[in-house]
Amino acid sequence: MSEMNECELEMDQSASVNFEKQMSVPESSISLSWRELTVVAPAPPPSLRQRLFRGASATSLKEDKVILHNVTGAVNPGQLIAIIGASGAGKSTFLNVLARQNTARLKVSGSVLVNGKDIGNEVKDISAYVQQEDIFIGTLTVKEHLIFQAMLRMEKTISTAQKWKRVVDVLREMGLQKCAKTVIGIPGKLKGISGGEKKRLSFASEILTNPPLLFVDEPTSGLDSFMAETVVKVLQQMALSGRTILCTIHQPSSEIFEMFGSLLLLAEGRTAYLGPRNAAIPYFRRLEYPCPDNYNPADFYVHTLAIVPGRESECKERIKQLCDKYDESSEAQLVSDNDGFKNSQGDEVDFKVKAGSGYKGSLLIQFRYLLWRSWITQTRDPTLVRVKFFQAIFMAVLMGLVYLRVPHDEHRLQNVSGVIFFVCVNSSLVNLFAVLQTFPMEMPVFLREHGSRLYRTELYYVTKHFSDVPFVVVLTFVYSIIIYWMVGLQEQADKFFIFYALLLVIANIALGFGYIISAAASTVPVALALGPVTVIPMMLFGGLFVNIDSIPVYFYWISYISWFYYGFEALSINEWADVSNSTCSSQIIGCPRNGTEALKFFGLDESHYSRDIAILFALLIAARLVALFILKFRVYRHEKR
Repeated sequence: MSEMNECELEMDQSASVNFEKQMSVPESSISLSWRELTVVAPAPPPSLRQRLFRGASATSLKEDKVILHNVTGAVNPGQLIAIIGASGAGKSTFLNVLARQNTARLKVSGSVLVNGKDIGNEVKDISAYVQQEDIFIGTLTVKEHLIFQAMLRMEKTISTAQKWKRVVDVLREMGLQKCAKTVIGIPGKLKGISGGEKKRLSFASEILTNPPLLFVDEPTSGLDSFMAETVVKVLQQMALSGRTILCTIHQPSSEIFEMFGSLLLLAEGRTAYLGPRNAAIPYFRRLEYPCPDNYNPADFYVHTLAIVPGRESECKERIKQLCDKYDESSEAQLVSDNDGFKNSQGDEVDFKVKAGSGYKGSLLIQFRYLLWRSWITQTRDPTLVRVKFFQAIFMAVLMGLVYLRVPHDEHRLQNVSGVIFFVCVNSSLVNLFAVLQTFPMEMPVFLREHGSRLYRTELYYVTKHFSDVPFVVVLTFVYSIIIYWMVGLQEQADKFFIFYALLLVIANIALGFGYIISAAASTVPVALALGPVTVIPMMLFGGLFVNIDSIPVYFYWISYISWFYYGFEALSINEWADVSNSTCSSQIIGCPRNGTEALKFFGLDESHYSRDIAILFALLIAARLVALFILKFRVYRHEKR
């Protein structure tokens, strides 16, 4: 799947030409307007401590914060507009409100219209939002990332071959051909493409569906001047093709500033200027705020509209005057008269909104490409794969040498029980810690892609397990076959395969508990810290360190959910159940004479065998479901923010 199949490239010539024409420019032109837009961030409720000190009637210790106030304006098709302002001016919030992103906790009033129509959240179906942070699965190559995005973002009616062609076209359009087969990279871990290439890849991901409306948040953040200029040139070319692009930008150089056709200046949540970029300097000169010669206009606007520490009152009064004068100016009147409801010919522009389109890819397509991406993530680093095999072989050989061919004497019970418990612990720790980093590392990507309705949470979660299965099955078998025969457990084929099957179930239970911790942890360090806290109590009451019959009643419940206990008991029964005699020295008091006595020594019961197996499978299923529930809950909380 890493390269395009020949059959996928065989397209009907006329269909190929029509598709190329369709995707070369947006399907429709978009005019965007906003009217009396006001955004308020409600003050958080007081904490319990604050209520106790302030009184139970206290409702809030802080006032609601007005982020945007009565902002009005419009932008027409083919425009590249720069949104500039000092920190805290409301630029990102303004962009989020227009794009209907991350506004769950805000009180928004006013209207946002697309070609004169209020289409609500369906603006997401005709727009793309390039956020400031470039978040990717770093083990994918540039081309693989775009293939994944194309298969799940583009409509079902578009053939696979056409989607492949669109990927190739976008790679060329964004200038990413040279790095198409280069991994994206993980900072500090895996070297990949440059920062400028990552930013262009962000654009490439969003324009695969050829959206006519594009929102871009701080595209030059973290880039050097050359790469920043390259990125804005890409935006300029996209605007020339007919797209409507709104872009927040922080302190652009004079060369970059000249690339924007229009300018929106925000100050303290109000509009200080909206109009052509080249008309802004004469406008401020009329207000007796001339821009000095040989001075970057963008820096001049930011400094003029900034709040200087120690001079807050003076700066706020100046900003109020400038915003009031803009509201009364002819520039504001021009925007009001030509508010983006119509195109340049004066005719209403039609546009296409696929209401309720939901997920673009079918369940099968979502599953296929999620599994494909998960498998690449698992196998991309061959060194890691070799380490896993080395670890399994090394630990099996080490324990095999320590307990090599355990003799059938009075010490066999202790030695064999130690081996059985050790294999339970080793299989659990290896598999649990192997997945602790999975969700904390991928959560930002997952939440963003899920918010874009690329795929379902359940499919994302299931494919993670499917990609783990081959490694767990093979590594557990290699580990089992080495340690089983080196130690000299019962040399019967059926006993060995039962041993292997039980160990495989234990490994999968540990994997499930690892996913529970991984899904609940916000960061990798938190996940790694929670791992031992979860495993050690389970291990302590697993049946070897403390006799089951002597566990304090207030801790007995832990043994009920300890897969170590059920696994240790089931494996012990498999080993000792049909042992009828054991060689014991006459000097050894309490030496078990048969398998039943050996099991009773640890408080184990042969009649629990079927129960243990059933509970192990129940724990396996329960761990999977709990991890999925936690993952879905985190998605729910994220969407409510």
